[in-house]
Amino acid sequence: MTLANLQGKIVVITGASSGIGAALAKAFSKVGARVALAARREDRLKQIAADCPSENLIVAADVTDPNGRRSIIERTLDRWRRLDILVNNAGAGLYGKFSDTTEEEWRRLFEINFFSAVLLTKDALGIMLPQRQGIIINIASIGGLIAHSTKVTPYVASKHALVGFSRGLAKDLAGTGIRVLAICPHITSTDFFGVSVGADDMAPEIEKYRSVMDTADEVAAGIIAQLDSERLVVFPTKKPARVYEKQRDI
Repeated sequence: MTLANLQGKIVVITGASSGIGAALAKAFSKVGARVALAARREDRLKQIAADCPSENLIVAADVTDPNGRRSIIERTLDRWRRLDILVNNAGAGLYGKFSDTTEEEWRRLFEINFFSAVLLTKDALGIMLPQRQGIIINIASIGGLIAHSTKVTPYVASKHALVGFSRGLAKDLAGTGIRVLAICPHITSTDFFGVSVGADDMAPEIEKYRSVMDTADEVAAGIIAQLDSERLVVFPTKKPARVYEKQRDI
């Protein structure tokens, strides 16, 4: 799907109130796509939407809640009657010793990072399959391919699950006209790290890598530039590709 072909396409983005989600909302909008911005913080969504030049829709919803997911799909359909691209971007982090993590933390992380994407995708396919056209974009992480750091076992596990889901789904959807992309960014400079569980303990580690991080805008531009990629796993910039080549066998 070229930039010209994005004109008028309907794009749903979860986690659109900050970081990569917000950058994607602006980037898609600037090339003429119509964007439904979904997240819990309506005030932040309004700020991001103000920088989206094309027609857009704000949906304040929690993707871990069935009613929230239903609202995202129903309001998008009410406005535009179709759905061309779903971006499962909502996510959370967890930093700390594995032995200190709790079952509640694990389940909560998987609800956000994995199950919300699985279940929203299932809802979206009810629209895309009859259209015989669409793209499912799952924002995973370099941590979905390798253990990129210590003390992030739950996060790595959840993102590996998301990549695995993407691989299986792509096979199931072969021949339907619907493609699946698993996006695996490098560490990206956003407020993600400041709001993750264990943020205070993680802060000194994050600062070590601040100077080599990608920006959210760079990641968003790389994603849109590769929407036509025939690869399932997509590195939005050169940094995650280099990291993967160095650590893939570790």
